[in-house]
Amino acid sequence: MNRLMLNIVALAVAAALTVAGCSAVAKEDASIKTRNEAEEAAVKRIVVVEGDQVPGHPKFTELGRVQGVCVRAPWYDDDSSIARIGFKHAAYDKYGDKVDAIIRVDSFFVTDNQSYGIQEPGSAAGHLNCQGTAVHFEPG
Repeated sequence: MNRLMLNIVALAVAAALTVAGCSAVAKEDASIKTRNEAEEAAVKRIVVVEGDQVPGHPKFTELGRVQGVCVRAPWYDDDSSIARIGFKHAAYDKYGDKVDAIIRVDSFFVTDNQSYGIQEPGSAAGHLNCQGTAVHFEPG
């Protein structure tokens, strides 16, 4: 009888821990989803310009240099080695939601490790990287 009661108590404790664990996982999942949504909203509002002026925003503070992937070739779509790529995401990762724009942007082509020797323009495998200066807009 004692053994049966002990087994019932053990099962009840295990069930309670499982429910608590699932609740913690659900909370963490919701927290990650909220952070991702906030990041996506911040990244969407970042303005990218080649020059050093952003129309409508004459005053800004430079946060610093940033570099990231602008364009990847279509055959990289299944590449899981970079979980989240992108120039604007690189700025967000480095400076957070303070980034309002990236100015003085230029780009350069980066060949992948499998591209050897001299190749015809446009035939090398790789991606286009962008670099620029992240800035935060000042009021008025």
